[in-house]
Amino acid sequence: MPIKIFNYPFSKRQIILSAGDVIIVNGAIFLSAILRLGLSTGWDYIRDNLVSFLLTGLIFVFTFFLTELYDMRKDFKSVSNIITIISASTSAFIITTFLFYMSWSLRIGRGVFIILGVLITLFIIGWRILYSYLLDHPIFHRNTLIIGAGWAGKSILDEIKKSKKTGLKVIGFIDDDKLKRDTRIGGIPVIGNRYALPTIIHTYAINLIIVAITHEKHADLIKALIRCSWSGIDIIDMPAIYEQLTGKIPFHHINDTWMLHILIGKPKLYGKLVKPVFEVFIAFMLFILLTPGMLIIAILIKATSQGSIFYTQERMGKDKRRFTMVKFRTMLEDAELNTGAVYTTDNDPRITGVGKFLRKWRLDEIPQLLNIMNGNMGLTGPRPERQVFIKEFEEKIPFYNQRLTVRPGLTGWAQIKYPYASSIEQTEEKLQYDLYYIKNMSFLLDFVILLKTINVVLFGKGK
Repeated sequence: MPIKIFNYPFSKRQIILSAGDVIIVNGAIFLSAILRLGLSTGWDYIRDNLVSFLLTGLIFVFTFFLTELYDMRKDFKSVSNIITIISASTSAFIITTFLFYMSWSLRIGRGVFIILGVLITLFIIGWRILYSYLLDHPIFHRNTLIIGAGWAGKSILDEIKKSKKTGLKVIGFIDDDKLKRDTRIGGIPVIGNRYALPTIIHTYAINLIIVAITHEKHADLIKALIRCSWSGIDIIDMPAIYEQLTGKIPFHHINDTWMLHILIGKPKLYGKLVKPVFEVFIAFMLFILLTPGMLIIAILIKATSQGSIFYTQERMGKDKRRFTMVKFRTMLEDAELNTGAVYTTDNDPRITGVGKFLRKWRLDEIPQLLNIMNGNMGLTGPRPERQVFIKEFEEKIPFYNQRLTVRPGLTGWAQIKYPYASSIEQTEEKLQYDLYYIKNMSFLLDFVILLKTINVVLFGKGK
């Protein structure tokens, strides 16, 4: 089960990995000064420049986070992961150099700084390779049994296979369906029914049971699971571990009772007071800072295509309240005049040359700061949608209306986790991320989303 810090879920393995990074960064700080200046002088140098050293370490760890180096689904031994570490370290090195150049009070000698950057990079690569080998050792594996060999069971098995560093070794399924007996689901055998549960647990030394049953659980099974829990075996429901592995909630496997359960007792102070006030302040400051850039964008739009500078459209926000979305125009004027409301597609011919640039770097969204300041939107939240699409989605997608219980956002968990949705199936996928956000909304999660969004903007991953 994940550990929640400020209501943001971290796995135990993520915490261990990040703790190792912090220790390594501090060790590299000490060693870089000692190698360059000697033991006595180096220690005095660290003490005199402690703030600069700590800031450097923080920037490196921060950059690792932005570049997905704490994603436990990755293989830390892979060449691509090592390249990512080198790239992230280089970026952190450049950022730190810029900060030191801009500040008179923050500085580290060039020789010490270069040694520090090299040591952090090498130590982090070595630590993650070691950590990866440790996780692959059988002693860290948990023998896992999945109860239910239907859609839910297969779905969680697929996610476990995708997540390389879960430490979960799926031994088999149990299911009461006689037709599934002695069959294999995704290469994993169905090894019995609920009556065989005690024997299976003893025979295979089961450590974890995942309950992936979509129908009502039999009373005998519930009693057996209670006994398993008393004996020290971890029991987890499929939606909970699916959420932990993927950062989304499988809406096909939840019901109204589940939704009510997560809403009861959910803290409301942050969402109702702290978040709106904070976002209005940030939006106001950003609007002032970005005004010169907006003037340049407006001139480019006007100079390269006929039509208005801004594109406005009615959207639905919290509690289905309608508001006018304002963006920089990126398409030809009256792009939907002959087609009506349609999805934007890859290489859409309606998008202008300047529009492609604005979309890639998310610059078309800047005028939306006005909607944040007037309370119609937030910095983070589900993407605001059009009424014509919402009506269709509510009819076809379970729990879609839950998106309308929070204010829509300029960016969001679904936006950073999944590309633009241009079909019902893709909208269903994004909804699972939106439900995760609604369930886990917190300051730390919003902070993570904003950091990831900065990463998207910096590397031009918008559409």
